[in-house]
Amino acid sequence: MSATPRVRVLEIFASLQGEGINLGRPAVFVRLAGCPIRCIYCDTKYSWDFNAGVEMGVEEIVAKALALSVVGHVVVTGGEPLIWQRRGLEELACALRALGSVEVETSGAYPPTPELDRCVDFYDVSPKLSNAGVKAPFSPFYASSPKAWFKFVVSNADDVEEVERFVVAYGIPRGRVFLMPMAESPEEHGEALRRIWDAAVRGGFRVTPRLHIMAWGNARGK
Repeated sequence: MSATPRVRVLEIFASLQGEGINLGRPAVFVRLAGCPIRCIYCDTKYSWDFNAGVEMGVEEIVAKALALSVVGHVVVTGGEPLIWQRRGLEELACALRALGSVEVETSGAYPPTPELDRCVDFYDVSPKLSNAGVKAPFSPFYASSPKAWFKFVVSNADDVEEVERFVVAYGIPRGRVFLMPMAESPEEHGEALRRIWDAAVRGGFRVTPRLHIMAWGNARGK
């Protein structure tokens, strides 16, 4: 645990959760800096830089989040938030409970510390397929966690077949899996959704839209 809990923050904003199990839920988003994974389709490449944003203390972050007047749910995102474990993430997640339930968006590359796990209600896990253009590890912790829900970025039927192999290999409960269209614009979103539709039906997978992409494209703060 960090003796002086401070993390680098890119932005704090209120919006709707656009994806996954909490789709459509009003939330405060806290975006942390830094990501070692660097998927080719990433829609937040500005979050990759570990030195981006500003260093903020936990109390300062919570105060700014509370000032947005959207209480009930908070999403810690990135980047890859779990790189901040033992450097302030645990303290931040626990303190953010003042706003309500806590959701952490992660690649699934790193398991949470026990201290973090105690303060997280949802893990929004996005394991990386070959379409990410990178080889990223996956922690088996998430496959057995009742808090974990999975989003796979897919563009076509071949991607859906790869999801099938991944889910079987790790024993991930199918009911916790969402397919998510690869897109950065409303037009791309619709095209990708049509390409994966039949494969999702055949595989018995749920599909999550990306509401923010449908409404705003790749605009920041949405």
